[in-house]
This record gives sequence, C-alpha cells and structure tokens, in this order.
Amino acid sequence: MALDVAGFSLGIRSTESLLPHEQTIQSHVESLATEMQRDGVQKDPIIVDRGSGTVLDGMHRLAAFSSLGISRAACCSVDYGSGAVTLSRWARVYSLPRGESYASALEAGSITRRVSLADAFDALGRQEVGLAVLTSDAAYLPTRTTDLMATFELVLGLDSISEKQGWRRDFVPEDDLDISLQGSRNIVVLVRKLSKEDVVSAAKSRRLFPCKTSMHRIDPRPVAVNFPLAELNVATTEVLRERLRGKRERLLPADSLYDGRRYKERLLLLNPA
Repeated sequence: MALDVAGFSLGIRSTESLLPHEQTIQSHVESLATEMQRDGVQKDPIIVDRGSGTVLDGMHRLAAFSSLGISRAACCSVDYGSGAVTLSRWARVYSLPRGESYASALEAGSITRRVSLADAFDALGRQEVGLAVLTSDAAYLPTRTTDLMATFELVLGLDSISEKQGWRRDFVPEDDLDISLQGSRNIVVLVRKLSKEDVVSAAKSRRLFPCKTSMHRIDPRPVAVNFPLAELNVATTEVLRERLRGKRERLLPADSLYDGRRYKERLLLLNPA
C-alpha cells in the first residue's frame, strides 16, 4: 500500500480513543451526518497523530459519527513530528453589511491599537500579540499581550458578535488572505502562529481551539477510503485492509480538485469510486 511508503498506517480505531483539538460547527456536523447516511459510507479517513490520538483532520466527521451512534472509524495514523505533516492557520473573514461599523466589536475586545498591516504581521510573527484584525487599509491589535487561550476567547467573542449582527463569516487559508483584504467591508482575524505542541496540548486538556483555527496538510493526503458505515461498529483493521487489497490506488497531483475543494498537497485515492 502506498501509505506504507509515506510512513502512514491505515486502521480502524475506537472513536473514544480519538481526541479532537477544535470545536465544531453544528450545522456542518448535521449536514455531514445526513450526507453519510445518504451515501452509506465513510468517504475519507480521519487523520490522527499516532502517538497522542489527537485528531488533525476530521473533527466534524468524528462528531457526526457520535450523532449517528457509530463507535469506530477508519483512521490514518501519522507521525505528527514528520515533515509530511505541516501546520498552518485558517483566517476568519467577516463581511459586514453596507453601512455597518466594526468599531464597537473591536472595542468590546479591547482590540483598538491601530497599526499598519506590515506592523501587524510583524507583531504576530514575534508573538507579541495573540491575534490581529486586518482591514484593507489598516490593522488593529489587542491593547495587552494575550496568551493563546485568552486569544481564543477574543475570537469566540467576535464570532458571537458577528452572529448577532448577521455578518457573514468565511474561512480562508492564511496564505490566501490577499483577496479577502481587498474587500472594503471585510475584516480578517488571524491568530498568531500555532505549534504542534499547542495542538496536542489542546486535545489532551480538552481546552479546544475555536472551529477552523488550525489547518493541517498531509502529503500525500489519504482520501476516498469509502468504507461502509453499516460495518464500522464491528470492523477491524484487518477487514479494512482486506477491502482495500487489490484496489487501484490513484495519486493526484497538488492543486487537484476533490469533492468540491482544491487541495495544495497531493491526494492519494485509496478506493476510487
């Protein structure tokens, strides 16, 4: 199996042994559970750190399994310390209706120190601040240094305000911010650089990141395992591997489109439909 070459291992694991490190979006969990029931399969494996059981990718799938009463999942275990697994961030983009101001939202979180965009990125890089709020022509920093968990409280506060105000919230990879910053009614929230130790600590302590904070890239990323849901609760790793034996794996190049999303890493389709 090509995964063995990458140093990854595929198997069936109890969902109780898996430790999420981020919160989930309930509407996404519900739509994913509906999709799973309709298709009757676990489409993609959950990506898990082999050593700690931390879920690196698949928090919503894990929550959907819980809602469906499924206690086992097809997982790909990886060495989190490997260079094949990289960690970056999602940024939050709030789009304000015409005529609305973000000033009161920033004042509520004491995010009022106005600086240039360049100075904001510099402060984040030095970890002088926990987050920056970016606009098309300026940036705003907290008036005091905040640790990571206090930073996440600020993020959740902005999420709450955006929901009450009816702002649209989107998520973009940190390296794709330029387009979002061009919108005059957009504000972009970016937290400081995360470490893999931050991720594992959140999972073990159950002090979860806000949804869509960390972004993991796994190269090659295993997808399309397509294992029947009806068999998961009694499945074993041996059964999973037997189902995949003889299948024609397919490796897609970086920047390929899969299931409506474009991936920057290579994709390994384990059981293409």
